[in-house]
Parts: sequence; C-alpha cells; structure tokens
Amino acid sequence: MRRWLAVALLLSLCGCGKSVKVQQSKSTIVENDKDLYITAMNALNKNRFTVARLQLQTLLETYEDSEFSAQAKYAYADTFYYESGHSNLVLAESEFRKFITFFPAHELADDAQMKVAMTHIKQLQKPDRDNTEARLAEYELNAMITDPSYANSDLLDEAKEKLRFVQEILAESILGPAEHYFRKGAYPAVVDRCEEILKKYPDFTGTDRVLYLLAETVRKVAPPQSTPYYSQIVRDYPLSPLVKEAKKHLTELQASIPDPNPVALNRAQQTKEEQKGSFLGLGFLKGSGTPFKETKAASSKDPFSVLAISAGQQ
Repeated sequence: MRRWLAVALLLSLCGCGKSVKVQQSKSTIVENDKDLYITAMNALNKNRFTVARLQLQTLLETYEDSEFSAQAKYAYADTFYYESGHSNLVLAESEFRKFITFFPAHELADDAQMKVAMTHIKQLQKPDRDNTEARLAEYELNAMITDPSYANSDLLDEAKEKLRFVQEILAESILGPAEHYFRKGAYPAVVDRCEEILKKYPDFTGTDRVLYLLAETVRKVAPPQSTPYYSQIVRDYPLSPLVKEAKKHLTELQASIPDPNPVALNRAQQTKEEQKGSFLGLGFLKGSGTPFKETKAASSKDPFSVLAISAGQQ
C-alpha cells in the first residue's frame, strides 16, 4: 500500500511524464574565450588592470588551445607594463620573456623583446646615479639588434635609437667619476675611464669632452704626449666649444694645429640638425644630474669649467 502511494506521488510530481524545466543560474554561465578576451582588452584600455588580468587568467587557464592564447599572454604582460611601478615592471619583464619562450615565431615576439628592454628604460636614472637599469637596457637592446630572429623587424631602427640614448647615459656615468679622479690627482684612473668610453661608446656625443679630459690628464705627467688628443678635437670635432682651448694648448706645446676634417665638419653640422627635437636635444642629461654642470666654484684656471660650458651647450 505504501509502495503504491509513493509511486502515485512520484507520478504527480513528474506531471505524468512531462519534463520539468530547471532554470540555470546566471552565475554558472561560463563566457567563451572570445568574450573573455574582448572584456579584458576593454578593461585594459580603461586602465582597469586588475580586471583585465583576471579575465586573461581565466581565458588562459580555461581555454588552453584558444586562438586567443598568444594575444592573451601578451596582453597579460601588458597589464603589468602599463600599470608601471618597479614591482609591476619586474613582473612585466618576466611575463614578456615567457611570451617569447612560448611563441618565439609570433609576430609580437619582437614587440615583446622591445618591451623587455623598455621595462629598464622606464626606470633609468640620471648619469650620476645607479646605472644598473641602463646597463640592463643596453644588454636587451643589443640582444634584439643582433638576434637573427628579429632581422626583419620594423622595430630595429627604434631599438638602435634607444640604444644610442642609453649609451649616452652610460658614457656620462663613466665620465663623471673620471672628472672626480682628475680633481683628486688620480691620473691613471682618469685615463682608464676615458679610454673605456672611447672604446665602448665611439658614437658618444661628448667624445670631444672625453678627449679634452684625457689631454689635460696626460699634459700633467707628459705634456708632449697630450698633443694627439688636442689635435683630434680640432680636426674631428670642429664645432666643439673646446676647439679654442685645444688650439691654445697646442700653441703652448709648439705643436702644429691641424685643419678641420671636411667630412667631420659636415657630419657635425648634420648631427647638430638631427639632434634638434630628438632625445639628445631634450636636456635629459642636463641639470643636477650632469657631471659637468657649471658651478660657482668653476674658474678660468679649472679645465672643467670649460667642460661644464661644453656640456651645457650640447
């Protein structure tokens, strides 16, 4: 009797064989990979970095074979890159490296390598500060420029320009201590640092200043041996403010004064025009961080008062 009642009750609940519709909760609906990607990119464009990261993480973990995997992984790194700050830039570098590892042949691989370098460029210090980030940026830019994988990248010219900018800072960071050693009379240390700059950074825009410092140092211990450096300033850097001083010292040393190299003169004029409006003309290296900033203590007898004027006029 009880069994029959139970069967009857079950039939009545089932509506005599009719299916019972169960309403699905909206919270259980999972977005597809395309929707997640679009939502993430919209959030990233609005600087909602945490929201974008969560959406991209969900996409990458839920849809391992998604056609959006590469873009999502790159965008995930971008969320840290654009949020900025030291800790975020460290994470951005790590994520861009992972992207290159997973997708070495992807069309965004060169962009990722450039962004790795940019995480260090964004943290550059002035020349009289710690140059660790500059050295790391130099390494990453050189890696991009010399890697055959990026031989056809349309970012190579930009990488080379940024490398020149970074190397300006690195050269200045060596030249500053060289001046300090000169004042202390530590002449071998001055020569070592000047020669290091000339060897590592032949395109340094302050090479005339390096040569002048080297000439002044050598003149202290072996005057005749300083003439090649003064002569090189006159010959190869004819527009330098140091030419007048170099000629003066050559006359004192009874050495011949060379004529300006026509090629060097033309190059100097061209470079001067190119630097207008470029990063080399923005004054990033000037001000309190410039090793040769002119001070009230500078005097006409101090060779570095001339160097200070040179730095200010570049």
